[in-house]
Amino acid sequence: MFGIRSGCRFPYMTDELTWEGVPTYIPFPFTPAQATALLKKHGFTVEFWDAVAEGLTRDEFLKRVQRYMPDIYIQEVVAPSYTNDREIFESLRGMLPKCLLGAAGLMVTGWGPQMLEKNPAIDVGLTYEWEETLLELAVRFRDRKSFKSTAGLFHRVDGKVAAESRRTPPDVNKLPWPERESLPMLRYNDDFAFLPTPNLQMFTERGCPYKCSFCVWIDARYGDCRVRFREPADVAEEMGWCLKRWPFKAVYFDDDTFNISKSHVIKLCEEIRRRDIRIPWGAMCRADLFDRETLQVCREAGLFAVKYGIESADPLILKGIHKNLDLEKAEQVIRWTREAGVKVHLTLVIGLPGETARSIKNTWRFVKRIRPDYLQFSLCTPFPGTELYKTAESSGWIEARDWSEFNADSRASMHTEELSCKELESWVRTLNLRRFGLQIMQNPLQCLRYYSRKALASPRKILNLARNFFENAGS
Repeated sequence: MFGIRSGCRFPYMTDELTWEGVPTYIPFPFTPAQATALLKKHGFTVEFWDAVAEGLTRDEFLKRVQRYMPDIYIQEVVAPSYTNDREIFESLRGMLPKCLLGAAGLMVTGWGPQMLEKNPAIDVGLTYEWEETLLELAVRFRDRKSFKSTAGLFHRVDGKVAAESRRTPPDVNKLPWPERESLPMLRYNDDFAFLPTPNLQMFTERGCPYKCSFCVWIDARYGDCRVRFREPADVAEEMGWCLKRWPFKAVYFDDDTFNISKSHVIKLCEEIRRRDIRIPWGAMCRADLFDRETLQVCREAGLFAVKYGIESADPLILKGIHKNLDLEKAEQVIRWTREAGVKVHLTLVIGLPGETARSIKNTWRFVKRIRPDYLQFSLCTPFPGTELYKTAESSGWIEARDWSEFNADSRASMHTEELSCKELESWVRTLNLRRFGLQIMQNPLQCLRYYSRKALASPRKILNLARNFFENAGS
């Protein structure tokens, strides 16, 4: 099993691999890549190894770390891969007794003190956006100074876990471009809605003003709802540099809400056109924010596909999770998007608080009515650090026996007031079969090419689809 986690809003474990032995979908690991670049900028010798993208076994990875003999080792940790991550730290503690071992990322923000208390092999925990925390930690470690007052850090003082104050989020325009040249860049791909591959993953902003209770990034990566925009000229410059360096066929802007600012989007499109960058691109957007003018400007600059996070077509569920999406406006924007010649991908979450069989059916009716080009269904997962986790824990909804079951792709870790975990899993299997048929009806030739390529690249993925079909037919 490989963890799809760094850069992923719904971390999960997967065994769907390509012939090369890597997962079929890998998001780009922005935070560790930018932390690497930041450390290099300040004169540190740094290696960043993405064992998931390289397809390394645990033993291969551990031997590589042992050969390198680092002074500091940092690894991101998320709930679905926690057991595996803990075992890696335990192995490294025996191999590298003098190395400072640190855990970072979403799980640390949401569950850091408990993690360090239960795992003596882990020396420190880095929370939220941890690039600058790691830089200060490295400086203090090099200079043999105390870690006390290092903002954004959990560490031990006299055998007890100490929590330092939260670090101010970084200025995204002062962070260096992420480390890319040492990574297997052509293996990071997101081919939603038939976006060509290989594609370059980038971001133009960090943060989101909305407060969706299930969103682990808002609560455990950012910790607030501020939005910080990169200078459009710098985004376009990085885009152009990467396209000259690697043979990408498309670009994906994996922002939290790409279209939150009309002026920012239009300026970026102007920069793309000014540099004569001609390549299809996609973006993660909010469905009730676009207007026709902005869509047209984006289309002329190369917009090929958008991801719209709908989550549910039940207004009460959306209100309950603080999404507050205007479904009527969203439906209108989706029509405008398709009229502009842009592919539409919808993301939906099954098992949110208040979910019932009726609300799921209403969501499917909504999907059928607007007929997106591509869509995905994920299981609602109450990741540590989120408002949803606190609610689900206090309400007794969580049924997962260990962190490995917090797997948004295939396991329901919590039930709703009316639906059990097994019922939710059954619904997701059914909906994934239905969406497969809907996609074929919408884009038969593109689906034929797409799934033929998938079958050749990853026969295991096709076998899993067949298995799900027969399991669902049997139930």
